[in-house]
Amino acid sequence: MGEIIWFTVVVLSLVLISAGLLGRLNRPLRLMGEGWRRLRPRPPVSDTVSVEQLAADLRRLADLLERTYRTDQPSKMERLTAAALAYDYVLLSACRTLEVPQPATLPFNAIERLETEAALAGRGLDW
Repeated sequence: MGEIIWFTVVVLSLVLISAGLLGRLNRPLRLMGEGWRRLRPRPPVSDTVSVEQLAADLRRLADLLERTYRTDQPSKMERLTAAALAYDYVLLSACRTLEVPQPATLPFNAIERLETEAALAGRGLDW
C-alpha cells in the first residue's frame, strides 16, 4: 500500500515539474484546488444580514431619499430612482430576514412600499 502512495506522489511531482517547465502550471494547480475544495468544502455563509445592520441601512437610505428629493441637483430623477431602488432592495432583505411576505416585483410602487414597511414595523423593525 505504501508503494502505491509513493508512486502516486512521484508521478504527481513529475507532472507538476514538467507542466511548470512548459509554462502550463496553472491548469494542474487549478485542478488540484478544485479537488481540495471538494474534499474540504468551505463552511456555508448566511445570506441574511443582522437586524441592526438592516435598520441602519434603511435609516441611511430613507435620509438619502429625503435629501435628494429636497435638492435641485442635476439628474435629480436618476438619483431618486437609484436611491429608491436601493431602499427597496434593503426592504427585501429585511423581509427575508424577518420572514415577512415580500412583494413580487421591483421597484415597489408606493402602496407596496408602505405595506412592506408596515409589515416590517409590525415585526419590530424600527428605523
